[in-house]
Amino acid sequence: MSNLPYEFEPKVMAWKQSLIDHGCVIRKIEPVHLFYRHNGELLFAVLALDAVDPEGRPLPSQVVVRGHACVIVPLLINEQTGLERFLMVRQRRSGNGALSLEFPAGMLDRDLERPAAVALKELREETGLTIGGEQLVLLHDKPLLTSAGLLDEGIYYYGCRITLADAAFRAFEGRIAGAADEGEHITAALCTRKEAEAQTHSSQVMLGFSLFEKCFGPTPAVASSR
Repeated sequence: MSNLPYEFEPKVMAWKQSLIDHGCVIRKIEPVHLFYRHNGELLFAVLALDAVDPEGRPLPSQVVVRGHACVIVPLLINEQTGLERFLMVRQRRSGNGALSLEFPAGMLDRDLERPAAVALKELREETGLTIGGEQLVLLHDKPLLTSAGLLDEGIYYYGCRITLADAAFRAFEGRIAGAADEGEHITAALCTRKEAEAQTHSSQVMLGFSLFEKCFGPTPAVASSR
């Protein structure tokens, strides 16, 4: 895939358009540092910004343009036993060095208009679970911002409930996945909500559970406690 000048990368253009749509005036943008994937796509950009809001007041002068991403909350159901577990992933993160328990997720990069397709791809690549688009449910009607004081990133949350035969269900526990050349060393895990909440450090996981329950109803851990 060919490189693009950073200002023509879809995620940068979308961020600039968002500022304009909200009445801000961009005076100048200067790249501080640009990070690229091995395939030539912009991973994220650290930018110096000179812009004012609709009232003419200056916006903060630094921004990290990362683009939007997706998180998938999959609940697997054992056809033979009725056991229900969330399919999650463990991987070590450089932000704190910890082994993190998360839901499958990924950045949209240049696929800004195809978040559901990216979600299906990330689910397959990070866990080995392949599902159809009709099985994927959008859990919130718009992407939710992660840290608007510095990042442009918004997260699309998706969920699914998938029934599997006993052997297929159990095969996901401990499955190794991920793209090692991109620093991904992933191990799949089957967890109840209670188990996951006790282990995770991720706000995305906690929000994912909340949105999943809002859409699909109480999870097994919640229902069984009543």
